[in-house]
Amino acid sequence: KYEAALRRLNVTGGKYNDKIAPLGIKNSRLLSNSFATLRSKLLLLAFGAALVNKTIGSLIKSFAQQELAEKKLESALGKTSSKLLNHASSLQKVTKFGDETIISAQALIAAFVKDEDQIKAATEATLDLAAAKGMDLNAAADLVSKTLGSSTNSLSRYGVSVEGAVGSTKRLESLTTSIADTFGGQAKAQTETLDGAIIQMQNSMGDLGEVIGESLAPIVMDLARFFKRAAERLSDFFKEAAE
Repeated sequence: KYEAALRRLNVTGGKYNDKIAPLGIKNSRLLSNSFATLRSKLLLLAFGAALVNKTIGSLIKSFAQQELAEKKLESALGKTSSKLLNHASSLQKVTKFGDETIISAQALIAAFVKDEDQIKAATEATLDLAAAKGMDLNAAADLVSKTLGSSTNSLSRYGVSVEGAVGSTKRLESLTTSIADTFGGQAKAQTETLDGAIIQMQNSMGDLGEVIGESLAPIVMDLARFFKRAAERLSDFFKEAAE
């Protein structure tokens, strides 16, 4: 375009400098080549980010969710509990709930209950409640934890009666017994359906993804830092170009 404009200038009698024109054309071509190179780098960056997200990214996401759930439980309990983590894994094998979801429910309960055996009992009751009422497990755990940690029975609308002082063993036993009488065995019974079998298969595949994701995590963290730096540099380039 620059070269054509110079020709038009010469034809119309404008001032045309034979010495300057070739330099202008050269600069124009250099600029064009620079943008072509930049475009290639942008396409490469986009392709790399998409590849990581669609393949390795899905595996890493599974591990990240598991890691986050365990961190929530550790923070609520004040320590890492292999007893509760193993309990979550065992419950996944006999229910439709994934262990990362169960661990998140344990973390909500652990905000009010610190004894591990009591958390296990409350968690099992929460799974039955969620399965019977078709509730999100974290929503059910929130209701159970609030009932245990306050004087209000948040489960009264579901026909669950609770007695005993806030935070007491009697209150926990009353809650778990009441849920067992009304909804006991629901979480395990639902695995005997086709839907339950499919979900359990998906949970097992999710566990495999978590193991693979954990082994790939250091590599992906390095890739994420690389793409972050590349995106920041490109962003700075366009800002300077705009100025």
